[in-house]
Amino acid sequence: MKDEKLEILQIVLKPYTLGILRTLTDKPMRYGDLKKQVKNDRTLSLKLSALQDHGLIKMVHVKDNGKYVNLYEITNKGKSILEGLKRI
Repeated sequence: MKDEKLEILQIVLKPYTLGILRTLTDKPMRYGDLKKQVKNDRTLSLKLSALQDHGLIKMVHVKDNGKYVNLYEITNKGKSILEGLKRI
């Protein structure tokens, strides 16, 4: 468990990752909306994958104006990580 926490901390402290988590605390967002924060597609994809792999965010499918869209949403685990970082 200790190794998992250290690994999550290492991921969150990399460039852009903490910003993505903070952004998603306001509301779930589309990939295109997150691209305003991380301009490079590959970088954004890698960051989102790492956050998903560790259960800090998840992708949800919602119906919007008759179409299904994918949104990224912070998980409770992701929120608790942010809360823990605030205390440091």
